Amino acid sequence: MKQLTLLLIGGLVMFLTATKSFADEYHGEFCWQVFNESGEPYWRYQLGIYEKQGGHIALYGSIDYGPNGISAAHGNAVFVGDIIKFTLNSADYEEGMEVFAETFAAKLNRSTLNGTWNALTLEIFDDENFPSSVHQSGTISLISC
Repeated sequence: MKQLTLLLIGGLVMFLTATKSFADEYHGEFCWQVFNESGEPYWRYQLGIYEKQGGHIALYGSIDYGPNGISAAHGNAVFVGDIIKFTLNSADYEEGMEVFAETFAAKLNRSTLNGTWNALTLEIFDDENFPSSVHQSGTISLISC
C-alpha cells in the first residue's frame, strides 16, 4: 500500500509539472494603429499575446477596418536583437462585395513597440473572375486598447 501511495503521489507531481511546462503565458491585450505612408490612419489591431514554450510568441485577435468592419487576425512574433518581427494573417468575405486575404509583416522597436510594416493583399470582387493584388506599407504605433 505504501508503494502504491508513493507511486500515485509521484505520478501526480510529474503530471502537474508537465502540465505547467506546456502552459502558455498570457501577456495581455495590445492594440496598434496602422498608418499608411502619408501618415493617415488605416486600420487597428487588437491582439492577445501568448508566450509559448521555447519563447515563441502567438498573436490572436482582430483587425478593425472601421466602416468596413472587423475580421479575425492571427500570427506569430520573434525577437531578433532589439527588433520584434511579427507576421499576421487575416481574411474575410463581405457579402456582395469582396473576398480578401492579407499577410501583414511588421518590424517593431522592442522598447517602444512602434515600427514599420508591409502588407500583401489578394482581393476579388463578386463581379470579377480573377483576384488583384495590392501592396501597402507605412508605420505602426502602439495605442491603448
